[in-house]
Amino acid sequence: MLAEDFVREARSFQPGPPRPQLLQLVAYQEARLPENEEGDDQNAAFRSSVLKALSKKFSQEDRPLIRFLLEQEIVYHENAWGIFESIRFCGALLFLLAQVEDVCLLWEAKTVNFDTMCGFDVQFLVGAGVAPTLAYLQHIKEEWAEDARIYLEECQQAGDFQNLERYREGLRASLPEPA
Repeated sequence: MLAEDFVREARSFQPGPPRPQLLQLVAYQEARLPENEEGDDQNAAFRSSVLKALSKKFSQEDRPLIRFLLEQEIVYHENAWGIFESIRFCGALLFLLAQVEDVCLLWEAKTVNFDTMCGFDVQFLVGAGVAPTLAYLQHIKEEWAEDARIYLEECQQAGDFQNLERYREGLRASLPEPA
């Protein structure tokens, strides 16, 4: 199946989720590499292709699928070294959709390993705006939310969010052109 066909079929189920058989094509699937003990994700390349196809034209209706793809990237990054562009791509799409409720999943992606902590842009967490995100986190009485709020406040004080609209425009400009 081509990535464009996957996106078209996934969208045919909206507003509900795509059928499980379809999601299996992009779900994390560990594959042991014969030359070493490190695991790999046999669906990573296709998932990346789906993200690129999806990003040509996406909307709020695509949000559940993008969240699912990010969840799979998180699992992949729990089992791999480094950071792959596909996790950043998911973060960028959710940032552009700007739903404050996504901060939990985005924080999980940011903190999944050392490399994502360094390479997953903190701006992805505040797509809905810095003040609304901090207010949302303030009301969640869980340790992760407190950690995220403190981290975001430190980033705000450091000036990491001063040019958030320019950052948003840069992300939009970097997406593939619609077909």
